[in-house]
Amino acid sequence: MQVGDPVVLLDAWRERYEFSRHRVIRGHIAARTSESLVSELTAGLVEAGKRHALTGLGAAWLYSPFAGYNTVAMYVDVVPSDGLKNRLRFHEADTGANVWLVVPNDEGVFQGDNIVSGVKCVHPVQVYLDLKEHPERSAEAAQVLRVDVLKKIWSKDE
Repeated sequence: MQVGDPVVLLDAWRERYEFSRHRVIRGHIAARTSESLVSELTAGLVEAGKRHALTGLGAAWLYSPFAGYNTVAMYVDVVPSDGLKNRLRFHEADTGANVWLVVPNDEGVFQGDNIVSGVKCVHPVQVYLDLKEHPERSAEAAQVLRVDVLKKIWSKDE
């Protein structure tokens, strides 16, 4: 099945999408840079055997480097246990949070995930949707992702 106009579909989907329907556990992990934080978090989740995929500004940056970011949002397939939080050095806190562990309300967020620069990321469409409710320069990053990545995907489908 082929979509007549993917832009119209994407706009309608984004309008109705609510990232806040997922369970977001905010916290902090000490790291020198956002990139090292992504790397350490990914390694910890792989070692623990947990299904995961990066989203938000971190994933947008890997798909199309645009701007630095401070908040790392990672989907995880289960609510992290205290043991997993300790293993990741994750300290739950809203204030000063630099990590969002996101337990999806639908496993579909993992559909079409990709390895980008050694990091498992959700599909660019999912990143685009998630950026709607993210902080920092997420609106600008979403526009760059739409122009630099999603248009290329759509042109391949034609």
